Amino acid sequence: MQNKSAYHVDSFISILINTVVFGTLAVTVETQIGGSGYFWFIMALIVLTGATTSFFQNSVFSEASQLPPMYMQAVLSGQGIAGVIVAVSSILSALAGNTNDTPDESSISRSAFLYFLSAFLITAAALVGRIVVVRLPFYRRQMSARNEVIRVEEEVLAEQQHPVDREPVSIMSIVRKSSGLIFTVGYIFIITLMLFPSVTALIKSVRRPESNVSKKGGRFFDDDIFVAFHFLLFNVGDWVGRMMPVSSVFQIFQVKYLVLLSTLRSVFIPLFLVCNVIVSEQRRLPVLINSDFVYFILIWVFAVSNGWICSLAMMAAPQLESIKSAQEKSLVGSVMSFSLVVGLAIGGSLSFVARWMV
Repeated sequence: MQNKSAYHVDSFISILINTVVFGTLAVTVETQIGGSGYFWFIMALIVLTGATTSFFQNSVFSEASQLPPMYMQAVLSGQGIAGVIVAVSSILSALAGNTNDTPDESSISRSAFLYFLSAFLITAAALVGRIVVVRLPFYRRQMSARNEVIRVEEEVLAEQQHPVDREPVSIMSIVRKSSGLIFTVGYIFIITLMLFPSVTALIKSVRRPESNVSKKGGRFFDDDIFVAFHFLLFNVGDWVGRMMPVSSVFQIFQVKYLVLLSTLRSVFIPLFLVCNVIVSEQRRLPVLINSDFVYFILIWVFAVSNGWICSLAMMAAPQLESIKSAQEKSLVGSVMSFSLVVGLAIGGSLSFVARWMV
């Protein structure tokens, strides 16, 4: 079981490593380094930042699960805002390039530099923010109270049970108690990653110019800007969905309803596959949704439902009647975080199937 210092160290080191990684990427894209060695160096950095991000997310969710639900919602909203910032940086980096059919090397390098520079600045700000948070009186009071609750629980348990009969809180017991919510979160991201961005990034405007990049106005309908805008729309919608549980009107914590809502998102699979997906080979499915407006409505509903249902499930887990002790609340946060990661992995794998189905 993690304690206060463990949470702090895990999250701090994770953000620090990510800051160094993005700073390195921003610097190296403006150099003449190339070749297979540089490629594998980049791949290693990607794996490293993926691992550290997972560690950071796990520690933050474990912390938030021990606080009132509003704090879990705040964490999830923060993730949504981060997605919006990344999407905006994508559009800016695309606009930073030239409008030739084939972008030159300097244009590509400039776009990549701006993209990684923005990531570096954001992670650096997060690093400073983490240092500030752990020094806040509120944070220290909450973590001290949590440690005291665990100590009292252990003392009571020691008095009630014989040492031989005591059993530590197991992951499997937490999985059994929260299986419905684990499925909800995992399935949400299976559907999301199956379609976004692997399929949605291939959906182009029905008004796209004949060349890859328009020379006569209408820059919005060019592939690079149109796709970047869909990223922005999704991330804004996702953030809006994560903010919705702030209002009691949008709070649904019954497990059966959350499972149902998560499952209903399966309808997005056929809907996106019949949009204007541009693939090199011959399509297997007809284009039935031949409207940019309808496509953007789909993206919006897809994104809002992703953020909303995910936030509800993550907030509901620590409130389950079967999750009683502080240790269980901490562990359920880690389990839910892991289910999210598993959903991302499975969804990412199924994205190849989705692209083949087109």
